[in-house]
Amino acid sequence: MNRLLTTGILAIMLTAGCSKGASKATERSGEGGPPEAKHSNEIRMSSEAAERAGIKVGRAERRALGGGTAIPAEVQFEPSSTAHVAPLVAGRITKVSVALGDRVERGQILGIVAASDVSTARSRLEQTSARLLAAESTLLRQQQLSTEGIGAQRSLIEAKAQVGELRAEVQGLRRQLSVFGAGSGGELSLTAPIDGVIVEIHATLGEVASPEQPAFVVTDPTKVRVRGNVPELEMSRVRAGSATIVRVHAFPELAMPGIITYVAPALDEKTRSLPIRVSLVAPNAKLRSGLFGSIELVGGAADERALVVPIDAVATLDGQQVVFVPGTGPNTFRPQGVALGRRAGGFFEVKSGLTEGASIALSGAFTLKSALKSSELADTD
Repeated sequence: MNRLLTTGILAIMLTAGCSKGASKATERSGEGGPPEAKHSNEIRMSSEAAERAGIKVGRAERRALGGGTAIPAEVQFEPSSTAHVAPLVAGRITKVSVALGDRVERGQILGIVAASDVSTARSRLEQTSARLLAAESTLLRQQQLSTEGIGAQRSLIEAKAQVGELRAEVQGLRRQLSVFGAGSGGELSLTAPIDGVIVEIHATLGEVASPEQPAFVVTDPTKVRVRGNVPELEMSRVRAGSATIVRVHAFPELAMPGIITYVAPALDEKTRSLPIRVSLVAPNAKLRSGLFGSIELVGGAADERALVVPIDAVATLDGQQVVFVPGTGPNTFRPQGVALGRRAGGFFEVKSGLTEGASIALSGAFTLKSALKSSELADTD
């Protein structure tokens, strides 16, 4: 009943079809020709009618037909492309130089931390440096006295030892301050270790920053991986190096080839599934960490995928299986004969009649067929 109602509404909203003469001429020219030639006429409908009928235009694509299995998956940032920036010693944040979402370069200052440990180390460095200057002066005097035969050899040896100790202490303090990333005074400069985007900021002016809590998180958004959970019954189909197709719910038009790079040695005890990781061949710029989707197991090379169309895109017209493709004008459609093969999940395999990437109506084939029939009946009156 719902379908009949939809057909009635669309019949009213059809703005135009082929002219009666053109339709009849098409029928006459189709006599003796292939089945699809009889249905080469076009249907024109308003945008409102197409939207109300749920007609969506997309492209014929290849995908795995292995029983329609879709493994739950989540997009994640690559750990190697994410850096957690924290001070090596606790201190108070005195400056925040970036905002959430800012793109930064390696070595760029993200914030400044005033640390008491750094102030202490710098004070010790200044004191030790002063003592070293005095010890070097004493050593120079002892060397002069020894040359003149006045000074004792023991005093010269002690002066040399003291200078050596103080130089070693100064070098150690300088290395310590360098590791801290200390600038002038008791300040620590928190810098970006990689090129990327600021995705988290836990630094607030006046608050204390510690080594346990990152003040900034920087990541390269172009480097992502996909984590999946394979059910026990599908484990036999999974192996490292296998080809996959990754899709995300937020962008259903994306079909991204990938390779399984990791298969866990054991099942997850909570979900009773096998964790895997997929590396994308060419990550799309739309991807964000945390997006959910699915992984289709191809098994071998990418050419094992079949050209498919959704079930809702197929109709039977006078014994011929057809899909509807865009016509010569806006919001127009015409039937295109196809030869179908296997059915898996919500898809039919297309053996002939379409090429990969061809534009088709992904849904609403029954409505378009009914509208076409209504238009043909009107032309015969």
